[in-house]
Amino acid sequence: VPTVANAGTTQSVCGNTVALAGNTPTVGTGLWTLISGAGTITSPSSPNSSVTGLALGNNVFQWTISNGSCPASSATVSITSYTNPTTANAGISQTICVTTATLNGNAPAIGTGSWTLVSGSGTIASPTSPNSALSGLAVGTNVFQWSISNGVCPASTSTVAINVDANPTVANAGLAQTICT
Repeated sequence: VPTVANAGTTQSVCGNTVALAGNTPTVGTGLWTLISGAGTITSPSSPNSSVTGLALGNNVFQWTISNGSCPASSATVSITSYTNPTTANAGISQTICVTTATLNGNAPAIGTGSWTLVSGSGTIASPTSPNSALSGLAVGTNVFQWSISNGVCPASTSTVAINVDANPTVANAGLAQTICT
């Protein structure tokens, strides 16, 4: 009877390569096969074979341990592949004289975006919208960060400054004067 197969735990990777983590058979020999998705198994009989060319999304591999005419033991593992997110661009800094503004981040083609306040103050109306409205900005510099993330890949971030100038003091020329010169 062959060793009971264990294909390892589910993995998520950034990119298209992974190392499989099957158990080493004490009785019998093991063989990796692709069940769904894509990937080239470098060393099909190695429990820790690398796989290249993963498809984006879910890829399923099977580890089968056989020993002669005995029934084989099989287990599967899911490998989810992600790609790097779109490069974040928070837009051009703004200088305004009011406490409201609109952010101008780029729309991600890959991944999802999220705005956060880094410094200053302000309320982000729609944190996941590239063009969210802002309110409650403080006089001075208010910095916001646009982060685009995708699965386990490193997020891409960019910051933008929204500078609020204070309204000038209301002019007062003083009382009207009548003079005799």
